[in-house]
Amino acid sequence: MAAATVFTASLLLSGCHFSLDIPFITDTPGNSVLRVHSTVQYPDVRRPWLKKQPFTREGLGTIISGGRILVTADMAAHTTCIDLETPDKKVHATATVESVDEECNLAILRPSGEEILKDRRALALDGPLPAGTTLKILQLEGNGSPALSTASITTAALGSYPSGNSYLMYRITTTIPQRDGSYEIPALHDGKLAGLVMRYDPRTQAADIIPSPLIERFLREASKPGFRGLARAGIIWAPLRGATLREWFGLSKDQGGVAIAPDRKGPAEKAGLKKGDVILTMGGKAIDAEGNYEDPVFGKTCFGNLVSMGSAPGDRLEIGYFRPDGKGHGSTGTATLILEGKTPETEISPALLEGETVPYTFYGGVLLQELSRPYLREWGNNWPSEAPQNLVALDVFQNEETGNRNRYVILSGLLPSEQTLGAEHLKNHHVEKINGIPINSLADVVEARKHPMGRFHRIDLAGGGSIFLESDSLDSEEANLMARYGIPSKKCALPTESTQNP
Repeated sequence: MAAATVFTASLLLSGCHFSLDIPFITDTPGNSVLRVHSTVQYPDVRRPWLKKQPFTREGLGTIISGGRILVTADMAAHTTCIDLETPDKKVHATATVESVDEECNLAILRPSGEEILKDRRALALDGPLPAGTTLKILQLEGNGSPALSTASITTAALGSYPSGNSYLMYRITTTIPQRDGSYEIPALHDGKLAGLVMRYDPRTQAADIIPSPLIERFLREASKPGFRGLARAGIIWAPLRGATLREWFGLSKDQGGVAIAPDRKGPAEKAGLKKGDVILTMGGKAIDAEGNYEDPVFGKTCFGNLVSMGSAPGDRLEIGYFRPDGKGHGSTGTATLILEGKTPETEISPALLEGETVPYTFYGGVLLQELSRPYLREWGNNWPSEAPQNLVALDVFQNEETGNRNRYVILSGLLPSEQTLGAEHLKNHHVEKINGIPINSLADVVEARKHPMGRFHRIDLAGGGSIFLESDSLDSEEANLMARYGIPSKKCALPTESTQNP
């Protein structure tokens, strides 16, 4: 066996339950992985008092420093049970989730005991790898023997992750045989971990890999108290192609830069950047008209990499910008952004589920909940065109909102009753007011219910529709409906505070 360097478990450790000295190893890759069996059960956003049917994912977890197991977030988020076993299937253990980030699709597991890690070896992380590098994709045979497939990195650039966020990604070409436990598998380079395969298309023989530099950044940030994801600048941007467009902005021929719009309440907006500003430099790096800077390893790379990979939440990042005056001229300036992690409280339509429950409330037979991207994804992968377009528009243009809005409350369902008869066409509409009170969160709904308009409660929806419910019978009818349809009478805890004065 090749010589190994001992790595003490205290480095980068978060929430340690036991201490192990696990050597790094550069050969026998099968000794550096465990089989992972995850039972996943997502909340049901259509029927938020229920959970969806559970299902199982099987992959290979990579043993890393400190006796921890690295997997994709898909293997760890919304799980009810995680089982580990050695490659030969002789030793078993359970695992808990120590840290998870669904945005960059990475998670850390902690085994329930030391036995399953006996004679196992931690895999060291490789550095950044350019296009053209040859990798080995690791799978396991049924008897635990390693099976390696050769792959080649075709591109190293920012790409779309399952969450919809963009991070550094390796695209490879290879043939990965169909084997059990291959939902997520490691990619190796010179005996080190080059990344985790998170997607593979057998038709095109192309796979997407979460690269080791992103893994290293995740491990570093996840070790900090209060981890809330990787750094973000809060910028939506668009390239500025074409001489005419650039001339309209007032940019000279030799200037690069991209047009931006700051996220609502994000770091860019807080730093004073405005919609229509043109970012020329970031962290001292010139940004071209396509949004790229010159990376020493990857070449032309999207400037978002300077934020997510080159910085941490709380870091200060200097921005050089040009502000057009709309008359073919403008002025330059600088702004200092204080980068942040994930801040779901600033999202009006959250991109991911927070926790294991979906907040909702019934108003008689009217089901109300807050709009989210997971709700829209219930219409499938083509949700931008298949989901109700009024809700898609709210999600897409949420940064245009001003004022104190916390969330969009929507009428997502109706329980058949005398009072909801004929209102089916109002499903999936945005609630604007209840009893004359503006609704900016579910907490506002609870407050508005205390103030009926005489004998009725009135729910006003965007587009002009209204529902009237008798106040005297509202509570009793709701209780009867809950019992008839087997719905728990206890409402899910509300995540946001009312915007109304008590």
